[in-house]
Amino acid sequence: MNLVSYNILSVVLAALRSVHGIKKIEQEVSSYYLVDEIRGTYRGMMIAIPPKEWKVFAQMNLIELTNILRDLAARVNLVLFASHPRAPKKTRRILKRTRPSKRPHVSTAKILSQK
Repeated sequence: MNLVSYNILSVVLAALRSVHGIKKIEQEVSSYYLVDEIRGTYRGMMIAIPPKEWKVFAQMNLIELTNILRDLAARVNLVLFASHPRAPKKTRRILKRTRPSKRPHVSTAKILSQK
């Protein structure tokens, strides 16, 4: 199942790259948001569109299917799938701990052994 899902994602990304450009898709599109959209839309399409309507895609040759996918990819609003790259980590100031000099730490095991 993972292999099939990965292949579907690869086809969608290839269609987007062919229309919008490789750099734009790789730098600006989040695979996470794209997969989330595919998952939600697929569920709704399987409910709303009967199986006989999908047979038209099975009967297409490779060129026809490629043209359909490219046409659909051209309609995608890439802003909805924008990636949010993480900012560089901020350096933290490490505060040095101070211990009270009048009462130094004594382990619980030491206290118990004295009793």
